[in-house]
Amino acid sequence: MDWVHRFVTVTGWSAEPGEFDWADTERAMGTPLPADFKELRRRFPEWGAFSDHVLVLEAHGDAESVLANHESSLRSVSGNPDTRRVFEPFGILGANDESEGKGLVQWGYSFIEEEYYWLVDTLQDPSTWPVVARVDSLEPFQRFDMTASEFLYRVLTEAEFSPFSVAGTIETPYYRTF
Repeated sequence: MDWVHRFVTVTGWSAEPGEFDWADTERAMGTPLPADFKELRRRFPEWGAFSDHVLVLEAHGDAESVLANHESSLRSVSGNPDTRRVFEPFGILGANDESEGKGLVQWGYSFIEEEYYWLVDTLQDPSTWPVVARVDSLEPFQRFDMTASEFLYRVLTEAEFSPFSVAGTIETPYYRTF
């Protein structure tokens, strides 16, 4: 059973899957995005939050899409060394020539300011990109060698997945649309 299917099962989600065209986003980013993430968005197509805690960025749209969020991050670090330092040691994908094809791309966040990224290497298969996350922008990143959907599943279901877990306070994971 894959992680996205586990999500559907554990949340009891029964809405019809959506269809998203990621081509424009992937073309603009210069890389395909992980298939498990695209499947997660397809299975949970409406904008919403997992357990009123985690939001997963969309395929299209304003600030809540992967591409719009990434473009905003690029603007914020452009020419601003203080903002660049917030993303050390990885940097933002496309923010400088030294790390061409490598860097962070945000795919989600929590209502309490946790940030979830892929550590992208465009020369590698996107399914192998690790997740890096942090509790807030002043904390160091933590690396997780797993997919975004596995990371989220653990956040919602494993109390010992500290410091990101909400399983100790939210007994049954759910998905609520806005």
